[in-house]
Amino acid sequence: MEPGTLEKKMNLLSVDQKHRLENMVDAMLSDSNIHISDTDNSEGKQIPESFKIKAGFGGGKGIFGSIADDFDAPLDDFKDYM
Repeated sequence: MEPGTLEKKMNLLSVDQKHRLENMVDAMLSDSNIHISDTDNSEGKQIPESFKIKAGFGGGKGIFGSIADDFDAPLDDFKDYM
């Protein structure tokens, strides 16, 4: 399906039909054990707990993994310019 196709089709529905569609989507999500509060993105995919950032200082600690030991080392691509 092309991006935006579903939205275009939904805009053609009446208000009553949109409410019925919303109820059907809620039922499908419930069947799949997916709750709106568990999703933080537009695709509706669940975000793993390890990627959720907690509020406050240090909330993102550990989500980036480890940084290589040679992170600050000069890159070979720029040898001609040094």
